[in-house]
Amino acid sequence: MLSAYQNFVWMDASRRSFFFRRAGPIRVLSRLADLSSLNWNRQIPKDLSMNRNAAVALALAAILTTGFAFAAEPPSKTLYVRAGKLMTSASDPLKGPTTMIVTDGRISAIGDALPVPQGAEEVDLSKYTVMPGFIDSHIHLWTGPRALGNNVSYGLQTLRAQKAMKYAITSGVVGVRVLGSDGFIDVALADAIDEGTVVGPHVLPAGHAISIPAGHGDSFSYPATIPQDAYYTPLQGFISSTEDAEKAVHLQIKYGAKVIKIMASGGVGSPLDSPTAEQLSPEEMKVIVEQAHMAHLKVSAHDENTTAILDALHAGVDSIEHASELNQEAVDYMKAHHVWWDPTVYIVDSIVLGGETGPDYFVRKGKALAGTHFPSFRLGLKNGMAPQMCAGSDMSYEPGGGTVLDEMMTMVKYGATPQQALVAGTINGAALAGWSDMGTLEVGKEASFVALDGDPTTDISVVKKTKAVVFKGKVVAGVGK
Repeated sequence: MLSAYQNFVWMDASRRSFFFRRAGPIRVLSRLADLSSLNWNRQIPKDLSMNRNAAVALALAAILTTGFAFAAEPPSKTLYVRAGKLMTSASDPLKGPTTMIVTDGRISAIGDALPVPQGAEEVDLSKYTVMPGFIDSHIHLWTGPRALGNNVSYGLQTLRAQKAMKYAITSGVVGVRVLGSDGFIDVALADAIDEGTVVGPHVLPAGHAISIPAGHGDSFSYPATIPQDAYYTPLQGFISSTEDAEKAVHLQIKYGAKVIKIMASGGVGSPLDSPTAEQLSPEEMKVIVEQAHMAHLKVSAHDENTTAILDALHAGVDSIEHASELNQEAVDYMKAHHVWWDPTVYIVDSIVLGGETGPDYFVRKGKALAGTHFPSFRLGLKNGMAPQMCAGSDMSYEPGGGTVLDEMMTMVKYGATPQQALVAGTINGAALAGWSDMGTLEVGKEASFVALDGDPTTDISVVKKTKAVVFKGKVVAGVGK
């Protein structure tokens, strides 16, 4: 026979953490009061039945005699920031010397010469331009030597990705969309960052990108004698029918995806596919979009050719990645339906210039793509698509490698204004990711910002002159770090 206390603990172990994770006895008492609505007579054996208030009292007594100490509420963490110039929004002019107060990770006040709150940590950025942290709308976690390919364990990939995300945050990147990874390592990384286990920016994971066997993202060389259903499955993002497409979406969501990525066309980074080929059928794309939107997730489409771009647009995708063969019809449709545009100009430019190395097929296809990629970018700008342009590097953030900072600089190189590039890398990136409390610096929003040595609105290269990074109200780089 269970005692009343044993029965209370036994009935739901998770409820114990419901009590104890909150600091302070007042909150615990309020939680216990909430439990008074439970049918305690049904939970406790009949010979120990009692009225609800007695059950609550017994539970409280049991808790208080088990040696659990209730800590006081932790003191609030306050920063007092002096900015030489302040960019509250990349779409607005810079402000002059300004002060900002951050409380518990959020902006609580912005103004001229605000009084310093008692006990606040003072952060002097009076020599620099303070602006919202950057958001990379398109990255991967393929870190390490390319020659090793996919023979690397998920554990090693995850550890390398952790190093990459530390590099990202210290570069001033406070949010990334990971558009395709192996083994849901992006989901694991997002969870580890959120719980404070590792250092890094906000991560929006896609799980596995949805493609086809021998399509973009398939770099595997398994012998034909190995059963194909051991890997080429909807769980791993490989489909061959509309039924597979539906399953693939459900399974990515099941294991933590917060955005769905499709490979509508072939691409550059895998050996068997061509950027000029369409991979997913229009029917498969429609099923994917329908299922993702039912779950309130956006769909991003890798698209390198006009046919695939148009079919993805008519299927209802939310963003076009790369868009290497835009035409006027596609531009007009994207503007009319506000489809986000993530042109990824840096990676193509770096291949052309020889800075990005890799297998022969990677370099060959990348150079061939340049003939349409940059004209497509200019076509989009000419037709007023900058307001829906995002900045995605398509890089893996290996320390010293390319980042969204390079993407913004390359946008300007090929015709964008510094302001357009900055909006793409802050406001628009936040909107595409669904991070409503990021992208601008406003009272009530998350305090994630960078300090730059110079004015990026006149010289875009200043985005690389990072002097400090604050993430969720904590100084993570610079200022003595």
